[in-house]
Amino acid sequence: MVDKKYMMTIIELRNIYRERLNLSINECDFIYKIILKELCGIDPIKIALDPLCLINQDSKKKILKSLDQISKNYPIDYIINKKNFYGYDYYVNEDVLIPRPETEELVQWVLEDNSNNNKSKKLIDLCSGSGCIGITISKENRNIDVTLSDVSEKALEICNKNKIKLNTCAKTVKLDLNSNFIFHNKFDIIVSNPPYLSTNEANEIGENVKFEPKIALFAPINNPLHFYKKIIEFALINLNKKGQIYLEINPVFIRDLRQLLSDFNLNDVTFRDDFRGKKRLVKVSF
Repeated sequence: MVDKKYMMTIIELRNIYRERLNLSINECDFIYKIILKELCGIDPIKIALDPLCLINQDSKKKILKSLDQISKNYPIDYIINKKNFYGYDYYVNEDVLIPRPETEELVQWVLEDNSNNNKSKKLIDLCSGSGCIGITISKENRNIDVTLSDVSEKALEICNKNKIKLNTCAKTVKLDLNSNFIFHNKFDIIVSNPPYLSTNEANEIGENVKFEPKIALFAPINNPLHFYKKIIEFALINLNKKGQIYLEINPVFIRDLRQLLSDFNLNDVTFRDDFRGKKRLVKVSF
């Protein structure tokens, strides 16, 4: 028999959320509903239809634990191990970067440029993280043969988890961009959202971002374009003629990136603004 004296109603727990989070009522309620649904399997409609519904002890613990985490700015995406990206739900945890809306625009650019192409193309997603870029492209265009790569074995485990979850045939490979990795078969497309924050920007990022893996956020000290140079060098070896590179970039270093591309005699370059009006994306055609 369940001891009800340790249980709380669905509305009592909601009110605790409202009291303890330094957010608007609408924001508190929105987060609470996500926690109910994703962590506890409880339909949030019960808040309105059955406000005196008792929450069992296990669910109560999950709800109160999540409240403590959120109050410390811990990302809700890590709490529920889920992030929607381009209409697909990806598994995420602290081993990978949380996918961002700006990166959806990178995916969209690749898909736009290949929407009328009936020939098979090979694409590699460098610094894949959760695999959201490459897997989404694979889902949206079956003519693109996708390889996911990352230096982190834990990230590759997440890639494999997501490609199985979303039923794609993408391949995975451990790849350190600091090595001269040569593939037997070259690629037609390279896409990447590499680490591009400088260490000087560490104090400017949001509190919740500080829980994300530093290896996925920050470039080496005093060399914010390190991975872009490595990607270009990788492309010179592993990209087919007339291939393209699509990159997410740090708008702060646009001028330096232009110079880097020019140093490699890469002049067929197109920049694109993100939805915030910042130059966030670049395409380099070989």
